[in-house]
Amino acid sequence: MFSGKQHSKFDPQDRGLNRAQKLLQRFFPERQLIVRSGERMRTLRLSTNRQAVLVTVSMVLGTWTLFSSGLAMNHSERITAKNTEIKDARVGYEQLLAQVSIYKDRVADLTTDLESNYQQSLTLVDREAALLKNKAAELSKASDKKIGLVAKIKSRAKDALIDPAGALTGDTGDVDLVLDKAKLDRGHADQERKGLLDELAKLEDSMVNVVDHHQKTPFIVTESLELRQVVLQRDMALSEREGLAQKLDALENQIREMESNQLLLYHRFAEVAETKISAIEASLSVTGLDIDLLAKRQKAGAGQGGPFIPLDNAGRDSGPLQESLYQLNANVDRLQDLQSLITRLPLDTPVKNFELNSGFGVRKDPFTGLTAQHLGLDLGAGYKASVLSAGEGKVVHAGWDGSYGRMVEIDHGMGLVTRYGHMARLNVKDGDKVERGTVLGQLGCSGRCSGPHVHYEVLNNGQHVNPLKFLKAGSDVFKGQ
Repeated sequence: MFSGKQHSKFDPQDRGLNRAQKLLQRFFPERQLIVRSGERMRTLRLSTNRQAVLVTVSMVLGTWTLFSSGLAMNHSERITAKNTEIKDARVGYEQLLAQVSIYKDRVADLTTDLESNYQQSLTLVDREAALLKNKAAELSKASDKKIGLVAKIKSRAKDALIDPAGALTGDTGDVDLVLDKAKLDRGHADQERKGLLDELAKLEDSMVNVVDHHQKTPFIVTESLELRQVVLQRDMALSEREGLAQKLDALENQIREMESNQLLLYHRFAEVAETKISAIEASLSVTGLDIDLLAKRQKAGAGQGGPFIPLDNAGRDSGPLQESLYQLNANVDRLQDLQSLITRLPLDTPVKNFELNSGFGVRKDPFTGLTAQHLGLDLGAGYKASVLSAGEGKVVHAGWDGSYGRMVEIDHGMGLVTRYGHMARLNVKDGDKVERGTVLGQLGCSGRCSGPHVHYEVLNNGQHVNPLKFLKAGSDVFKGQ
């Protein structure tokens, strides 16, 4: 049945078509193309089926073209990636060969150094063995009194060379056995060294074969490999230079730190020396002597000489460290002069545990009762107590001297002289050199004397001075030491 609206869509010839054919005819209606060529006209009929076939073929061809183009582009990208990987592999391989070549040279150098060090070690061992054998031969020829010493030396040599487990036993005095053990140990060391050298040689041969084989392959470009070797050597040199620069910086920092610490030490030592110098000078000032003059006299008496060589100060460091060193040297020299002066000056007491029986100056004479001048100190102690030298010097008189009785006179140099009188016995003679604390004799009562004591005098350039000042200075100086 057909309605009036649908009747205009159908032609009587389409009644036998199915739904698909009708849909196809709707999209591809039959068309006619009129082609004119000159006066002649020609009609081309395009049916629905032909149009559908043409469109289908066109779509298939387009799809295939797009798919083929995609495959070609993907394949090209993969080829490019593969070429890049091959290039990277070649670069890495060349780098590896360059490293192997460099390390091969390093192994050869290490082998040479190992051989050199080993030869030096052998020389030292042979020399020590020869010295030990000669020493043993010399000791074996010594007298019977030295047999114990020889055995002791040999025993120590054996203990130093024989293993703790006691691999070698027998006569502990057999030095030849010790030397044989040393040779055996050296033989074991030779075998171990030979094994190491063989392994190094194999490793070096393997590296040489790898390098020689792959350098000849077309895969490796010789110029590129040589260039990479040069670059690698340059990089290694730069790395070593950077390492050396870092070590140099570290050493410079250490040097600066050491200079700083040294500067502090110089300052500290200089301060300590100045403190001691001030204390000694203050103590010696009690004597009333000119310390600087005495120091000059002391140096004048010391032997010095040698050619004059001017000091070249050009280019020398004149910074704080050098100045501190100069100051420290000056303080040390001054302190040494003062300490040497202390050794020579008569600062010690002539008698230990004494009593001051009579002082220096005006007093009442013990025999006449009249006022008289006393030019020394009378120091009382036990009879025959030791009388000691008050300082370093030379005995210029030892014997009987009138009212002094048995007396010792010592010249300390620099114009200083000490006298010790009324002694019971003398232990020194003229010309003897004495030190501070040397026993000169025994306390007694010889000469013009009313009881056991020692009469002690100090003279400076022939003038008597109060010995009590020297004893006071000595107590301060020796107390600080």
